[in-house]
Amino acid sequence: MKLTHVSIHNFRGILDQEFDVGGYTLLVGSNNSGKSTVIDCIRAFYEKDGAKYGPTDDPYIGADDRASWIELTFKLSDDEHETLAPEYQTTEKSLRVRKLFRADEHEERKAGFIYAYRSKGDLAQNSFYGAKNVQSGKFGTIHYVPAISKVEEHAKLTGPSALRDILVDVMANVAGDSDAYRKLTANVEDFSTSVQRETTPDGRSLDRLQAEITEMMAPWRSRFGIEFQTPSINDVIRHMFNSHFVDDVYDEPQTIDQYGSGFQRYFIYVLVRVASSYVLKAPNTTATVFTPAMTLLLFEEPEAFLHPQLQDVLAQSLNELASDGRWQVMCATHSSQFVSRSTDHIPSIVRLSQHGGEVTARQVTQQTWERLVNDNQELNRRVGEAHDDDQTAEMEAIKYFLWLNPDRSSVFFARHVLLVEGATEVALINRLIGSGEIRGDTAGLYVLDCMGKYNIHRFMNLLELLGVPHAVIHDDDSHNDREDHRVINDLIHEAKNSFTVAIEAIAGNLERMLKITDVGRPHRKPQHALYRYETSAIEPGKLRQFCDLVERCLPPSQANGQPGAD
Repeated sequence: MKLTHVSIHNFRGILDQEFDVGGYTLLVGSNNSGKSTVIDCIRAFYEKDGAKYGPTDDPYIGADDRASWIELTFKLSDDEHETLAPEYQTTEKSLRVRKLFRADEHEERKAGFIYAYRSKGDLAQNSFYGAKNVQSGKFGTIHYVPAISKVEEHAKLTGPSALRDILVDVMANVAGDSDAYRKLTANVEDFSTSVQRETTPDGRSLDRLQAEITEMMAPWRSRFGIEFQTPSINDVIRHMFNSHFVDDVYDEPQTIDQYGSGFQRYFIYVLVRVASSYVLKAPNTTATVFTPAMTLLLFEEPEAFLHPQLQDVLAQSLNELASDGRWQVMCATHSSQFVSRSTDHIPSIVRLSQHGGEVTARQVTQQTWERLVNDNQELNRRVGEAHDDDQTAEMEAIKYFLWLNPDRSSVFFARHVLLVEGATEVALINRLIGSGEIRGDTAGLYVLDCMGKYNIHRFMNLLELLGVPHAVIHDDDSHNDREDHRVINDLIHEAKNSFTVAIEAIAGNLERMLKITDVGRPHRKPQHALYRYETSAIEPGKLRQFCDLVERCLPPSQANGQPGAD
């Protein structure tokens, strides 16, 4: 079984939002954009680790009705679909269920129960398989790693934890019938018999203790006894096991709390992954009862405490985990480093934003991705880039993968993006913002190097689908009479959408406007532009003209010092 779609109604800041789920899904967005809300809503469906819907904490106060629910859609295997109750079977072999957190006043269904859509498409009136806690056995299992998590919670042996689950599974299979375990229990019995008879020089013993208590309990006609219990597997793990690491440098045992937060964070992930590979059993293909197998890892801020290189390692490991078919992974992240490792499959990215207290989820679904690719290919033909390999969906995906490196992936977290042609504009604009020449609140602004004017429309199309406000500054190249410049200028304006704040064209180009000429090879332009600015070699009037142009590309709310649309 695989989770394929999530739909949420009236939960905290989410009124009505939905998105597709694949093997690996990334929830991205700025702080307070709704990523944790989505994770918590899924956790409340499963009610694992104490996660439950709180009627005073979780309702969305702007809803017209009082109902609150989450719907999950699953794709079933042939065997799983065969064992599903006939009234829920569909030709698509999918299962769509609703966990009703809170019922509307006119709702006959009960809050806290799960209801499934029947074969004919209507939501059943009777709860799915009857039980209130049916989610514990009918929808696989989830593992949750919160943004702030103590390693002890995952490595303790005195109570439920990932490490304890591993040891219990291994010991139950290895130690149950072993000679070593039989010898241990026999030795405990011998010890019990012998130690009760041992007497100290002053006459104290366990036998004497039992006799004294029994004598005083004589009026009640009851005898007191002490015996040693043969240790169970759980007893052995709880009281006789300990764990440590041996550092390769010092070659000395060390406990986990002697390591840094990044090490501990990665160890938590390792424990969760290894625990499931031990504890989870393969699906029973001969089962006659609907008991599907699915494992979903919910991981909040997996990048926490990890430097960029280890973020890459963890991101790659999570991708591999999701690709083996037995796991699904959903991460809520603030890391452009993480996002850059998923740009080969942009539909895996869900961007959340919040405006006026309401959360919005936007995603380039597989269908919209195909439309985006087709639109870009048509634009390629119009500007004369109609090479055979450029007319393939694979080439378009490769282009975005190459462009969206860890730096450019910051567009997924920006509140406003300024699209420019190249590195010269990026360097100069950021320097002018830093020096105060460009006025206004630019918090959350990201200046994106589009690597040439021919790619600006591609980024505009992508940012529209993800709901990212943006503006464009480009050269009109009016000094150049080439037809392709006129075509691409028109294409940029045609790509304007509801999230495009402004499009500003520089007469000629930036170098002509600021009189930055004779720089030699093109790669020298950024450093020469900054050098001319630092040495006050740019005419003040021309510099002010450029700053005014940039300020027109900021959203009005930011230019006035107010937060922009998120």
